[in-house]
Amino acid sequence: MIRFLHAADFHLGLRVTRFEEDACNRVGEARFTALQKLRESAARLRVDFILVAGDVFDDHSVPRSDAARAFPILESSRDSCPVFIIPGNHDPLVPGGVWDRDPWLREQPHLRVHFLRKPEPVAVPSLPVTIFPCPLRQRRSLDDPTAWIEKHPRTDDGRTIRIGLAHGSLDVMPLPDDDHLIRPDAAEHYGLDYLALGHWHKRSLHRSSDGVERTAYSGTHEPMIFREAGDGLATGWSSFSTDGDAERFRDDGNGIALLVAIEAPNAPPRIEPVEIGRLRWLAEQRDVTGQQLGALIRDYSRRESPELTILRLTLSGVMDPQGHSRLDELRQIVENRYHPGSCMDADGVLIEPSTEQLLETVGTGVLNRVLDRLKVDVQSTDPTARRIAEHALKLLYRVAWEEQPA
Repeated sequence: MIRFLHAADFHLGLRVTRFEEDACNRVGEARFTALQKLRESAARLRVDFILVAGDVFDDHSVPRSDAARAFPILESSRDSCPVFIIPGNHDPLVPGGVWDRDPWLREQPHLRVHFLRKPEPVAVPSLPVTIFPCPLRQRRSLDDPTAWIEKHPRTDDGRTIRIGLAHGSLDVMPLPDDDHLIRPDAAEHYGLDYLALGHWHKRSLHRSSDGVERTAYSGTHEPMIFREAGDGLATGWSSFSTDGDAERFRDDGNGIALLVAIEAPNAPPRIEPVEIGRLRWLAEQRDVTGQQLGALIRDYSRRESPELTILRLTLSGVMDPQGHSRLDELRQIVENRYHPGSCMDADGVLIEPSTEQLLETVGTGVLNRVLDRLKVDVQSTDPTARRIAEHALKLLYRVAWEEQPA
């Protein structure tokens, strides 16, 4: 049996622009910390090797110091397992690019880092494993990067585990034609026991015709968006694909690698996620109508590792004046205890008007009776009735405040 870690899309050196300078620097630094954690996880799990399926660097203009810094982290110590790397569409193999800098350019027969520049079979030393690397040489291409593997069919000896290592989009949905499209049955067609892919930033496993998951995207090793917010790429990063803000480039808010175990050639891989990300990105929306703010304050003050969470908290609803006066207390917790870049938006919170204000707005007639009914319905066990009543009360309260003299 062999065991290895599959990772991809480090995007080291990416330019973070959506936060204050200190937060931007820390978010960038977290990507190197997660890289170190990948190496530590490999040692802890005692895997045989690591596969990196492209986009180690965000582009060829990353600082020379970042390019040099990544190498010793991956090289690690003398007794560490080997790591096999291919270039992706953000760091393709081009003259004068990041891969033409030391220490990446030097000959590496004695090193643990193996940068695979050519599409040719690579035997893993001391293991019955052959890797089929598919290095990219341009940002966009109409060619399937895995096509060359067809010239190397599986032999009848049945002793070698075959692993593909590629970067591109599995052709399973409408996609740009130049996004390095990979045939959806590549693993099966080329006789691969596993196809390790990079490019998509979320973990994604794909079944062959026999129902076995042999093809996988590991996702990025460190997050870069607020997944729950659904408002795009929060670091300011963008993909070189023509549809760069597509769903496949939106990670799940945490960073992972895949631990893969294969018993023998043709055996189904066992795949499980391993969390290696440094930071967690979390966007939450809370309706405070009818809630005690003290409970909310306790919730956010007692959460585990807030200093490693970038929190975007959005509040809405209606609060009594006493509760509203404590919003700054909650804001201080978010901004001071959570990772730099965390923030709270309470612009959508309305203060419940006084009885006098409401009477001035609705009068003593029909609208007053409607108000009484809404106050009953807002406590209803019927979620639809409760939601409608809450919305109506918010509108009524907003009108009450807007009609107050300036």
